[in-house]
Amino acid sequence: MNCLAWNAPPPLAALADTVRRHAKPLYLIVCLPDRRIPEFRPSEQPCAEETALRQAIAGKLGCIQFNGANVLENILPGVHLWLMPSENAARLGEHFPQPVQWQTEAVPQLPPQTVKPWFRPSEHRAAPSRAVIVGSGIAGAATARALAEHGLPVTVLEAAEPANAASGNRQGLLYAKISPHNTEQTELLLCGYGYTRRLLETLLPNRESWGGDGVLHLNHDTEETRRNQALGAHKHHTHLYRPVDADEAAQLAGIETAQSGLYWPQGVWLNPPALVRALLDHPLIELHTRTPVLAAEHDGNEWQVRTPERTFSGSHLIYCTGAHSPQAADPNVSALPYRLVRGQTDLAAAVPYSEQLRCALSGASYISPAWQGLHCYGATFVQHDTGTDWRESDRQTNRANLHGLNAQLAAQLLRRSSPSSLSDGLDGSHQHQRPSETRSDGLTLQGHAALRCDSPDHLPIVGALGNIAAMQNVYAKLALDKNYRLNAPCPYLPNAYINTAHGSRGLATAPICAAAVAADILGLPNPLSPRIRHALAPNRTVIRAIVRQQPLLGKAV
Repeated sequence: MNCLAWNAPPPLAALADTVRRHAKPLYLIVCLPDRRIPEFRPSEQPCAEETALRQAIAGKLGCIQFNGANVLENILPGVHLWLMPSENAARLGEHFPQPVQWQTEAVPQLPPQTVKPWFRPSEHRAAPSRAVIVGSGIAGAATARALAEHGLPVTVLEAAEPANAASGNRQGLLYAKISPHNTEQTELLLCGYGYTRRLLETLLPNRESWGGDGVLHLNHDTEETRRNQALGAHKHHTHLYRPVDADEAAQLAGIETAQSGLYWPQGVWLNPPALVRALLDHPLIELHTRTPVLAAEHDGNEWQVRTPERTFSGSHLIYCTGAHSPQAADPNVSALPYRLVRGQTDLAAAVPYSEQLRCALSGASYISPAWQGLHCYGATFVQHDTGTDWRESDRQTNRANLHGLNAQLAAQLLRRSSPSSLSDGLDGSHQHQRPSETRSDGLTLQGHAALRCDSPDHLPIVGALGNIAAMQNVYAKLALDKNYRLNAPCPYLPNAYINTAHGSRGLATAPICAAAVAADILGLPNPLSPRIRHALAPNRTVIRAIVRQQPLLGKAV
């Protein structure tokens, strides 16, 4: 593996020459000294390699951001381009475990930061031979694909069918609902947004199951208006998002809108099951559906994962179990803190007016442009309810929220003549059900209901799994003094990982987190900064519980 770095964007000819002369895999690291989309100057008479490189890069720069690493995978076979903002450029060693060879004067590197022992990598790691992944939603499928792309065979065990739970909505939105401040969540969402957007272009280039002309996030209340105005002041990200007034919002949407908002031009709607199928479509991925995991034990050499029909073996085990995480076979997974939130989306048949909608609308709820004659809209957020059945009452809630999002669209789409008549039936009765919400056979168009899996701090839970019982003993003194200095190595489970709790943001966060898990397992460059890796690590929740003297594994610390 070769990792070559430049302190500023080089001419395309220099990159092409580097690609020609070096063995693959090859990582081209380009530092961005200022907050501008990089320009790779072409030659007057480019060679074939330079032309291919220019074409490969040109379509991948629209979602470049300056909060974290921008990873452009396989711009050419075996060639990966990393665009690093100045803060990341000064800490390349935190992303690249391999030596970096500077092709220009080196960017001065900052000294390594002190890392808490429970965030340090395990001292005992086995060479991977096969990974077993539990779950095949977006997180599981993306993790399988990230490992398979680098040559590791993967077994995926799915209790039902792929993308049947939180990843099963007919249309979801890919954009990043971020804070104007550089929080961990903002960095993760911006890095992940571009990563998934580029992944779509690679895996689903024909756009049959995704598209649209951006996402328009409307200023639907005072708080959102204030947040969007603050984001609109970020001039370095105007290519990612920009403020628009109500008139421009209407032009972008293709229908009347009464609100201003924040426009994400590269934002898209997509069919999550189609993405999951594309991710799993790889010769090194072996999918077993209707195969629930009953138990998983490490025999000293490999993981033995028991199902009703047989036992599967693998050097590495990754849980991507979403809302099933609290019922996972391993208590080191099930005991982690989760928040399950019921959500339902609904469908309505497109009408001539709604077919004019070009971009997705988002606010307190969302609606996607028509796809195959149907709109998807919603979604509900219901805590303390673990039901996954489709409900008429939730449909009424979604209809009311759609009216709040865009009254004229709701009136046309739901066949109501006025906002006042829209209220008919919102109390749960549906004797006034309209044809736009029925199928050709007269049955009600039903959307999708599932449980989202979130965490208490609303960040995913991603990374190597610790042995909770052993951690409670090793770090017990933190219960008396959270600042007590400890340096004992963390007792990890052998080669076990997790990628879950993505909440409603999984389209943006799950694929890049999958790449981070694969990087850890395979010893590859990691797309996430240590700041983000530590913020997502499952051990953060274990240490937090120890400090707060909260019960884990059914007993107090």
